[in-house]
Amino acid sequence: MVVEDEYFIRAMVADELRKSGFEVVECSSADEAMDVLHAGANLSVIFTDIRMPGSMDGVKLAQIVSKQFPDIRVVLTSSDPPCNGFAAEHFIAQPYHTDEVIQCIDALLGTSTTPDR
Repeated sequence: MVVEDEYFIRAMVADELRKSGFEVVECSSADEAMDVLHAGANLSVIFTDIRMPGSMDGVKLAQIVSKQFPDIRVVLTSSDPPCNGFAAEHFIAQPYHTDEVIQCIDALLGTSTTPDR
């Protein structure tokens, strides 16, 4: 799942993940992501921006997911590192290249989506 309020960034990351063989669900907010999760979506990884509009940001989403959906891994991204005492398991600083995201997800899942990865 890619959670990003900026449409063009979300679409770019999601498209690159799809090209690498991943199935991707796109959400424009953490609230929408929680709705998708509670609807029963079968997810392995969530890649989410920290700063987003709505009732929660990416850090709060990661905290809730870690408690309610412990099998789902969360990768946070932002131009600033996470704060509020939350230690992100995986963090990719912005600006990033989509290859970094793909490599991180490959490593989390123990997969290789392309022959050179």
